[in-house]
Amino acid sequence: MPQPTTGGIRIERDGAHWVMWGEVDAAVAEATDPAVATALSRHTTVSLDLSDVTFMDSGGLRLLYLAAASCEERPRIVGARENVRDLLELANVTELFVLDA
Repeated sequence: MPQPTTGGIRIERDGAHWVMWGEVDAAVAEATDPAVATALSRHTTVSLDLSDVTFMDSGGLRLLYLAAASCEERPRIVGARENVRDLLELANVTELFVLDA
């Protein structure tokens, strides 16, 4: 199993707020799947702080999509850098989120 080495997710407020950092890739997604599933089972919406995300691939995008698909309200993304915003636009999923600066 791949192990995350340069990125991760810290789940706060009993799952209602996620702070992601570094390279959020497939290894990070795989390592955090159980915590993410638990967080999503507790809340109808979540906020996602992506201020410190330097890179995101399809594995990281899958985590964001899981949040969008599991919540009644659109997840709020805070602090997404241009490269992450570009990925959301390329994947055509920006309408699934509320994007804050």
